[in-house]
Amino acid sequence: MGKFQCLRAMLAAGVCSAGISLSGFSATPAAAFETTAEAAAKARHRINIAGRQRMLTQRMTKAVCMALTSGDAARWSEEAYIAAITFEDTLGELLNGSKDGKVKRAEAQSERAALEKVFEVSEGFTASVRQIASRDLNSAAMTLILERNLPTLTRMNSAVGQMERLLGGSDVSAAKASTINQAGRQRMLSQRIAKDLCFVRAGFNEDEARAALGESVALFSVTLNGLRVGDESRGLLAPPTPVIATRLSQVQERWDRILPVAKEAIAGAQISAQTLADTVAEADALLVDMNDAVRLWAEQSG
Repeated sequence: MGKFQCLRAMLAAGVCSAGISLSGFSATPAAAFETTAEAAAKARHRINIAGRQRMLTQRMTKAVCMALTSGDAARWSEEAYIAAITFEDTLGELLNGSKDGKVKRAEAQSERAALEKVFEVSEGFTASVRQIASRDLNSAAMTLILERNLPTLTRMNSAVGQMERLLGGSDVSAAKASTINQAGRQRMLSQRIAKDLCFVRAGFNEDEARAALGESVALFSVTLNGLRVGDESRGLLAPPTPVIATRLSQVQERWDRILPVAKEAIAGAQISAQTLADTVAEADALLVDMNDAVRLWAEQSG
């Protein structure tokens, strides 16, 4: 079995390179007739994995940047490749259903249209990521990655919003759908912040990266506060269990270490290679904690 085939098999088993477990996104096996609880569980699962797609757009772009600029190209190339194939596989499942029946085919025309719009821009994007990850350092591929990572993110975000509107209030409560959606968005922001710090360090679209950092930092901070204590005005429920509250406290601790570096970069400072490496590692650890919090939220009934 080749290297990437092996990695793909590991991914199917729920393992990925940064210690992020993709297990826990389980759903009830397909059945002829679903109970209300089963339908709600599948709805929460769908919003969760669709939300994860947003994170993957930024994770693969961050990993490409780190592969090209750090001293550990093999590690970051592997991460970029895994993120790309996970995105492609999940998008296919959201559109057409999974073979194991855990993910249903998108039936609503509005949802299918939103997902097809994602595919229009993501196909070339993920192919270019896989090309760079395979160490085929083609400048056209890198240009496409820079051009399409944000449009892919934007269209995926619209698709997740469409799912929230369709599923919220029917199979799952609107407040819970909103909370899972926004908690899931935090995963994306952790990777977008890490990506933009790498862009600043490398000089890739530097001015745009600094501006994006400012927006991401503000949104992450206000959303994290709402997730920890509840914020009705933002559609955020307070943690329903002590375990979720603890995970979010861990996220806060990591965020408190990332924030000063991000603020310096926003203000125009250059960051050292070591500071970048340390901050990206912290962002990836935050992602693990945030992913766990989202999983726990998705498993909550109601």
